[in-house]
Amino acid sequence: MKAIKLASVFAVSAVAAAVSTTTIAAEPVFSGTAGLSYNAESGGESWSSEGEVNIIADTGVVYFDLDMNTAAGNFVLDEAYVKQGAVSFGDFDGSISDDARYTAGVWEGGEYSDGSVTDLGVRYVVMDGLTVALEMDEGHDGVGAAVKYSQDLSGMTLGLSAGSFSGETPAGVKNETTNYSVGVKAPLGMATVIASYSGGETNSADFSTAVLGADVAVSDALSVSAQYSADLENELNNTEITAYYTAGDITYFATSLTGDKEATTLGAYASF
Repeated sequence: MKAIKLASVFAVSAVAAAVSTTTIAAEPVFSGTAGLSYNAESGGESWSSEGEVNIIADTGVVYFDLDMNTAAGNFVLDEAYVKQGAVSFGDFDGSISDDARYTAGVWEGGEYSDGSVTDLGVRYVVMDGLTVALEMDEGHDGVGAAVKYSQDLSGMTLGLSAGSFSGETPAGVKNETTNYSVGVKAPLGMATVIASYSGGETNSADFSTAVLGADVAVSDALSVSAQYSADLENELNNTEITAYYTAGDITYFATSLTGDKEATTLGAYASF
């Protein structure tokens, strides 16, 4: 995500298209959370707010998502893009090249880099499950390419995504990456098991990461997520377990992240 910039070509183009070609077809949807959490890490302990507000609107031609949380303290533009049939273009929430890097619903998220760097682009939906794209990185020249494919097989989801980008800033700083991800999500009793692998090269440095996890619906009120993440290139790993319990309008949670990344967080929040 990035702070809103009036000079953003895609944001301005998206708004201009909405004003000139269509009437707002839907009222903006407000959603978010409010709550408190207590976090303990090796660097110390602290309280924090779980407050976040999202404003999403979809006119049928333009889609945008504005987010504000207490950490940033101001609205940031998560996405703003134009939709024309199977084609969409503008500012997206990241690249499609890492869409097959599946993760579990843990709180902290200890995953390692998947290599993706782009957030601007032009996407084309070839058919259900298959999307191709030309992608760019704001502040860099150059155009990359990416693809994602997913297939549902008897409740199991198989995913494959990949991309490559090479660009340079006006100051001459290069950003080059080639990355791919493969993943699977499969139901197993009251659990959904996930596994994914990402690899590639960023600025001549190889990377190789993996995720293995599960989301378990113990009851209507209680769910547990567990995830093991590994940086295979640098021999680093961590494990996280998160429990969520919902009573009425309030969700209480507790998570423990151990390994080369460590954190313990307790909290409660309500969504709207």
